[in-house]
Amino acid sequence: MWKKIVGTPSMDALVRKPGLLSFHVASKIPVSESTRQELLEIDGISYRLRREIELLENFDQVKCRSCQTVIANRSGMLVMSTDGPLGAYVNPSGYVHEVMTLLKASGLALVGEPTEEYSWFPGYAWTLAYCATCEYQMGWLFTATNKKLKPRSFWGIRCSQVADTQ
Repeated sequence: MWKKIVGTPSMDALVRKPGLLSFHVASKIPVSESTRQELLEIDGISYRLRREIELLENFDQVKCRSCQTVIANRSGMLVMSTDGPLGAYVNPSGYVHEVMTLLKASGLALVGEPTEEYSWFPGYAWTLAYCATCEYQMGWLFTATNKKLKPRSFWGIRCSQVADTQ
């Protein structure tokens, strides 16, 4: 199911270690921070794995936490690191952003000019992206500064701003 919905990283090495598998999936599954915390607090491996399966089966859209506006579909997830479509990145102030990378998104408004300063992705400039409906800061649009880079652009959406799926 993980391969079908998220793709990478591969979980094959953890299949025979359900305890590690359940925590690894909890750390990589594309959900809000509150849902991730709920998963980590579940007492019991089989209960945690069942809840993760339920979340994966129901994960189809990425929505703004504040207003529930749909900003992307699961099919828009993009792997930009070896960790898969989710990664933790630190800004210059030391704040850790858990970010989901997406190839396509909608319902977002860009604010400011693209800048390469402190970009988490070498060769890409970032622009702030806000929910066009409620104006919450959702993340960033990353745009290639080198014409040879692919993709030409992608979105980094803050998991803290993603609505719970259930």
